[in-house]
Amino acid sequence: MDDVALTSLKLRRYDIVRPIGKGARGKVFLGTDRIIRRPVAIKIFSLSEMTDRNHPKEKVMREFFSEIQTAGALLHPNIVVIYDVGMKYDLLYIVMEYVYGKTLLEHQRSAGFSIKKSVEIAYELAQALDYAHSHGVVHRDIKPENIVLSTSGVPKITDFGIARFRRHLKTDKRYLVGSTRFVAPEQVLQREQDHRVDIYQVGVVLFELLTRKSLFKSSDPKETFARIAKEEAPPPSTINPEVPDEIDRIVTRCLEKSPSKRFQRARELADALAAGLKRGIHAGVAPNGEMLKDLTKFELFSRLTNEEMKQVAAVGTFVTCPRGRSIIEENETDSNFFVLVKGSAKVVKRSRVLTNFLPGSCFGEVGAFARHTRHAAVIAETDCTLLQLNAVLLKELDPRLQVKILQTLVRHLSNLVISLDNEIMELTDGKGARDSAAHVCPLCGFENEAPIDVCGRCGAIPSAFEGSVRS
Repeated sequence: MDDVALTSLKLRRYDIVRPIGKGARGKVFLGTDRIIRRPVAIKIFSLSEMTDRNHPKEKVMREFFSEIQTAGALLHPNIVVIYDVGMKYDLLYIVMEYVYGKTLLEHQRSAGFSIKKSVEIAYELAQALDYAHSHGVVHRDIKPENIVLSTSGVPKITDFGIARFRRHLKTDKRYLVGSTRFVAPEQVLQREQDHRVDIYQVGVVLFELLTRKSLFKSSDPKETFARIAKEEAPPPSTINPEVPDEIDRIVTRCLEKSPSKRFQRARELADALAAGLKRGIHAGVAPNGEMLKDLTKFELFSRLTNEEMKQVAAVGTFVTCPRGRSIIEENETDSNFFVLVKGSAKVVKRSRVLTNFLPGSCFGEVGAFARHTRHAAVIAETDCTLLQLNAVLLKELDPRLQVKILQTLVRHLSNLVISLDNEIMELTDGKGARDSAAHVCPLCGFENEAPIDVCGRCGAIPSAFEGSVRS
């Protein structure tokens, strides 16, 4: 069937809206679940195109449903969820979570990412793979096309369609699965494969994010495979001198030819990347009792016990920033935010000073949690001591401690929003809102920047709500 015919196809409770992508073995469409009224991604495969003498219809169907059953058991914030699977006519289909955003490949083709953001992405991928591996699932095709970055900056791995349980891999090593320059040496050499294939591929992805260059790429796939099997990968810093030595060592270890020399678990890789994120770009200082005591005087940490304060300090880093240096750069993107322990700082946007921060101030949290580009810089007015925290790393804390910190941050942000709202109303005499009803989501009320197929906040499809009234 062509795209037009597929768009009119009825798949049980799902309506197809429009095509959004095409893979090696299937087409992907934006759809809507009529019952739950949510957007979904529907991947459709032609069974006739997947069968031949060596792969009869019954075998392909059995393997297809087995693979999707495997992947469908995974529930992780950095893995695209599989909702449903089925068959109609000569078509097999998978219904998945629709992620509003772009693939890493699309980002790489445009602006790319900073070093800090690249490391954060790799850290979350490693966490997701550690979860998948603990459930016996190996992806074996980690690449930028299979990683979607949501509009809120969360990386999600998709297409676990070629995943296998670890126990099946010994009998499956004769098949070369994966994209050319991302396959691991043991895949090229058709040797025994396990979860360390994924660790190698995360290393390739991180290398390309840091350098914006392809690793072992050649116009001839055979030459690419030969280079993967024999040629040592250069440290990323040989291409991008700003890459720290520590990150160089992490990438180099991921890309070892022998699986026994790589990180043995994705959790080990995640821990190594987390250590790199904690250090950041500012000089670190060893925390002492006085620093921890000072922090408990501030509102953000006033509800924490001494033991909880130690846990927070363990996932963060005390840093110093000399007078005149930027603590946060305008237009950068990462998930760090700061608590000013000593000194003073100023917020600057296009050389204009907007406000000042004194000890106890928490700043950078909006960009950190929303994962958006910073709209202003924060510059040290005096020599400053700060606690640097990474919003991504807060998940390392005990869940109850996370809730305590997030509750305080919500109160802080609520007060900030109320204050800004009052200022806007005063400046505009209550006429600050612009007419953009055509871009407003009918479900959550979010004002999108342009006419929408899917709301950037809640994921609703406006056409699914025609004729309904939002209360």
